Amino acid sequence: MAILLLFGVDLWFIWGLLTFLLNYVPYIGSLIATIPPIILGLAVLPTGTWAFMVFLLIVNQQVWGNFIETKWTGTQLDISPVLLLLIVAFSFWLWGIIGMILSVPLFVITKIVLENIPTTRPIAILMSESAPDLVTAYERALADGELSEEEISQLGELRDVLGLSASDDQVVAELAAIHMALEGKDVSGDPHSLILAASSNLLDSEQVVQIDDALCKGELSEEVTTLLEYVQEKLEEENESD
Repeated sequence: MAILLLFGVDLWFIWGLLTFLLNYVPYIGSLIATIPPIILGLAVLPTGTWAFMVFLLIVNQQVWGNFIETKWTGTQLDISPVLLLLIVAFSFWLWGIIGMILSVPLFVITKIVLENIPTTRPIAILMSESAPDLVTAYERALADGELSEEEISQLGELRDVLGLSASDDQVVAELAAIHMALEGKDVSGDPHSLILAASSNLLDSEQVVQIDDALCKGELSEEVTTLLEYVQEKLEEENESD
């Protein structure tokens, strides 16, 4: 709390520690943390100086507490800010101030545990700020060049959570493979086969061979890139229509 130190408010270190703890409480924690030093400042500072200090404290705490820290928490921990607020409100009703402080760390631990258990992973996905789309999930699964039975099962669970049908799987897998190729990633193995399968449905045999040769060499010419972008566009249209 550099502001309190600057204005010479006593016990500034204690108020800083209190602010650190209450900042675990999204939205309202930072506001609550400013109340004790404001009351103390009223007793020891001139009115004008006190008013200026209050202004700086409120602006600082609201900007950091309501925007920067809350957004950082949601992004870095991948937790929905709305869900965070509901958890904090329930914890305050259940355990008071201590519950508000402990709720976010406990919630994060719970989410991590759920993410690492296959049967509960869909629940963890629903707790996220933005659930991963199926294309991104397929890209991660295809990164090693092969779709294992376990990965296929997990992708099916994610598909069900997102409310998609099993008929979308092939198109989404092909989209993921093409996206990997366009980003310059290794597409040997299953991604290579998926790209050729998608291309053979939309391009002539000569163009498919051209794409195959380019993928084997690991170098995409401008012409091959254009062909892959065309296939990607058609697959996206098909995926959206479904």
